[in-house]
Amino acid sequence: MRHQKSKIFSLKSIVILCVLLAGASSQAQEDPGLVKAAEGEPGFYYTIQKGDTLWDLSRKFYNSQWDWPGLWEMNKEIKNPHWIYPGKKIRVFLNTQAPSKAMEQQAPAPPQPSEKTVDPITPTFVYPGMDRVGFIKKTQEKSLGTIIRERDKHLMISKDDIIYIKPADEGALKQGQIYHIFNVEQIKETFDRIKFTGVKHILKARVKILKDMDTYWVGKITAAYKDVGAGDMLMPYLPRAQALKIREKNDSIDAVLVCSETNTLMINDRRIAFINKGRQDNVLPGQVYTIYQSQTEKSFFGTKDKISIAPLLAGRLIVLHSEKISATVMVVSSRQDIHPGDMVN
Repeated sequence: MRHQKSKIFSLKSIVILCVLLAGASSQAQEDPGLVKAAEGEPGFYYTIQKGDTLWDLSRKFYNSQWDWPGLWEMNKEIKNPHWIYPGKKIRVFLNTQAPSKAMEQQAPAPPQPSEKTVDPITPTFVYPGMDRVGFIKKTQEKSLGTIIRERDKHLMISKDDIIYIKPADEGALKQGQIYHIFNVEQIKETFDRIKFTGVKHILKARVKILKDMDTYWVGKITAAYKDVGAGDMLMPYLPRAQALKIREKNDSIDAVLVCSETNTLMINDRRIAFINKGRQDNVLPGQVYTIYQSQTEKSFFGTKDKISIAPLLAGRLIVLHSEKISATVMVVSSRQDIHPGDMVN
């Protein structure tokens, strides 16, 4: 069993998946397999339905019934693999590799009523922080107001703090409304003759407008994701759905990773980043793409020539949000250290 577990966890070409939504009755009616997400935990889970068996679920998720011992091992609360109960949530991973012959020989099948064709499951990716990830646009989003300071002059503004706001113009802000606090950063990059320019918008917090003080407004921070300070701006708050249905991707988009949300040089698992293709190239939320790294070797024949080798598969990412010229993505698995400039296809 431990051999099966290590095999499943070692497959970094996995798109790590969780479906976490239950509790919301309307969502549950649309898809009984959805369960509520743990705070801040992205990924894919599945809720057992009547008639499910580990054998069938393994065939649905891994394209092989022989991976069922690893599925059982990942869910230690299942005491007996012959008995799983509707309504129980289990962790699942989607894997792109077929099982080895050795695995087939080692994994006895639980008793099955009959062999039958199993329809594939369409997974759903859930990220609780979906409405707080940034984006890149060609031009800056219009500012509706600017933070003057925190009421008690705190340098670091956080949840429940009271802030003073200078409105951009009369009627820009409305009492009782929720707004996003954001800041911007100019992006100008060139990758192998590919030029990209835009404005990165970093979403920092949400603020509720309390009252109009004639020359300024008073607001209360209702949620903070990043450090907020004087000079940060306000824009409309547009909540995004936490759940994304995995959708078919384009055959080829020839994109590159532009940068990470926090400008880190390495963009590995669960990092938020941006690519230089968006809605105008039919790149949409829920699509999963592969990250590649180019490889060039010096010639061994005493010349200055270089030999290009097939790109190295480095990992996979999922599109969270799409603008016209770019898309916000999350790296869901990595085989290599991933960097800005790596190819996406």
